[in-house]
Amino acid sequence: MNRETPITEFGQARAEITPPKRILLKKLVSRLSAQKQRFQILSVLIFVNFLAAVLTFVTNVKIANIVGKESFGQIAYGLALGLYGAAVVRFGFDRTLVRDLIHYPDNFGELTARSLILRLITLATVTFGLVIWKITGYKTADLTFGVMLIVIACTILSLDLRAVYDSWHRMKRHAVYNLIQKSSYFVMVWLVILLFQEKLTVRWVGTAMLYSAILYLIMQFVWASKRIDFPPLTMRLFAEAVRMGQSNLLIWFSAIACLSFGSLNQLVLKHYCGAAELGGYAAAWQIVSIGMLLLTQIARLGNPATARVTNGNINSEARCRFLVGYSAVMVMVTLPICMPALIWPETVLKLVFKPEYVTAANALRLMALYLMVFSLGLVASQYVVSVRLEKLYFVSVILGGGLGAVLCIVLIQSYKGTGAALALLISHGLSILLYWIVILRQFLGRKNYDSN
Repeated sequence: MNRETPITEFGQARAEITPPKRILLKKLVSRLSAQKQRFQILSVLIFVNFLAAVLTFVTNVKIANIVGKESFGQIAYGLALGLYGAAVVRFGFDRTLVRDLIHYPDNFGELTARSLILRLITLATVTFGLVIWKITGYKTADLTFGVMLIVIACTILSLDLRAVYDSWHRMKRHAVYNLIQKSSYFVMVWLVILLFQEKLTVRWVGTAMLYSAILYLIMQFVWASKRIDFPPLTMRLFAEAVRMGQSNLLIWFSAIACLSFGSLNQLVLKHYCGAAELGGYAAAWQIVSIGMLLLTQIARLGNPATARVTNGNINSEARCRFLVGYSAVMVMVTLPICMPALIWPETVLKLVFKPEYVTAANALRLMALYLMVFSLGLVASQYVVSVRLEKLYFVSVILGGGLGAVLCIVLIQSYKGTGAALALLISHGLSILLYWIVILRQFLGRKNYDSN
């Protein structure tokens, strides 16, 4: 007896439909699994970095309230100088190395080695320049030993392997290292706060930052170096490192010029208005920095995802959906911080800092607007770099940075901290707007190409 099921018209239809359904189901399950993994990574990053952000915020507020606006302004001055040192040492690899490691996985070890060689050379140059500045005595009142420690601590952080961990999707491990670094810094500072509060100085803050930075680098290199096949040190490797640096020059100059948006205004503010005014501005920035940290962690997931969506023949519709979703997430993250700062800036400052810091209320309101603009700028800049529009990135940053430098000189002398915040919002906002205009034009051109 034939036990096979008779092939009816319905049976034929079912046989034809079932395989595509199974394929569709498998694709759906695969996509959900991929999103689940990303969600888990994002959850860990947000939790760990939110904890670090809370501890950083509480610690900085305590430091500001203990040492006062003058000394807190000196700390902010050291951090601003340190950001310039870090930008020089990074050589733009914080923007491009993830992309290159993903696009050229066969050269993973050599690309990492080249970037480290260049960063070590520039670190030695920056450190030498800092020592010469201190020895020659040019404005040594600004470059105290405590400020110098803060600058060095910020600068050596540029040797980190964050791009390597991100390309491996080991963000969770890297986040734990970051938390350990922050925790070691907090322990050193809070021991002094609890036991010898009157001895809390800029020098001690700088010492704690330097110790925690060294610990952070050691942890990263110990784990990652065992998993990277580094090439031998040869003259060819140094020559390739130089060529890699030459190809990264536009991004490097752009990264330094970017500091005209967030750091130059602080240096100019201290120059014209003194450390106390900078201290008030820095206090307002502490509130906004929580949102900046959250955006940075989401951008860590977004950066390799952007590199992948721009690698290969991905159509314009898929790219557009990605950018819209990415931008919406970034803006939504800023709202819980931006709205109170926009509506009640004085109340927010009074709840957190001593009354002397309330003078920065107007600056805080402008910073809240800037945070929302910055969230869209992160998305746009990652996309521009991923599609290798380095010239656009360079031109945009140079134009915005140049405008920012002019606005700092014009506005800060008249409006002090409020002028510094306004210069930041206008200059960086116009630069980000230029990104989006070019991206939109590229999408329209690519859409026409896809349709043909």
